[in-house]
Amino acid sequence: MKRLSIGDGLWLVLLVGISMFFMLPKTNQVFVSLTTAHPFMMGFLKFSILATMGELLALRLANGKWKHPTGLLAKGFVWGVIGIAVTFMFSFFSCGVVAMIDKGILPAGSGSIQSLLKAFYTSLLMNLTFGPVFMAAHRISDAYIDMRAGGMKTKIVDVISAINWNDFINFVVGKTIPFWWIPVHTLTFLLPGEYRVLAAAYLSIFLGAILAYARRRDTKKH
Repeated sequence: MKRLSIGDGLWLVLLVGISMFFMLPKTNQVFVSLTTAHPFMMGFLKFSILATMGELLALRLANGKWKHPTGLLAKGFVWGVIGIAVTFMFSFFSCGVVAMIDKGILPAGSGSIQSLLKAFYTSLLMNLTFGPVFMAAHRISDAYIDMRAGGMKTKIVDVISAINWNDFINFVVGKTIPFWWIPVHTLTFLLPGEYRVLAAAYLSIFLGAILAYARRRDTKKH
C-alpha cells in the first residue's frame, strides 16, 4: 500500500477543514446564514473551491501524482460561475415542480410518496435540460482555456472541433446523468433546503472529478 504524499495530506486537511466548518454548530449557523443572505456569492465560493478540488483529485488519481492544471485560476473562476448557475437552477426547478404539482400537471400522490416524487421530478427535469447544457458549456470553456495556455488557435470553431463530442454524449450525458446525477440529486432534493446547499457543495467535488476524468478520456483517444 502506497504512503500518502504531502499533497494527499494537504488535500485531505483542506477537505476536513471545510467539512468541520459545515458541521460544527456555530460555524454551520454562519454558513447557513451567509447562504440565505448571499446565495449566489456562496454558490460561487463553494463551486470554485470544491469542484476545483475534484479536478485536482481526478488528475492525482489518473497520473499517480499531483499536477498543476493549466489555467487553474481561470478554471476555478468558471466553476464559480457554474456555482451561481446551479444555485439559481436548484431554486428555479424546485419551485417550478412544486407549482406544477399544485396545479395538477404532475401526479404526486401524498405524504412520503409525494416528497419522493417531487424530488425525483426536480432532479429529472434539471438534469435532462440544464445538465447537458452546462456540462457542454463547461467542456467548451475548459478546451478554450487549455488551447490558450498552449498557444493554439482559440476561435470558437477550433475549440468546438477539438472536443470529442461522441464521448461527451456517450459518457457524460449517456452514463453520468441517468446513473449518477439523477439519483443523487433526487436524494439532495429530499433534504431540507438549508442542507441541500451542503449536499451540492460536496457533490461538486464529484462533478469536478467526473468531468476531469471525461477530459482525460478525450486525451487518450486523440
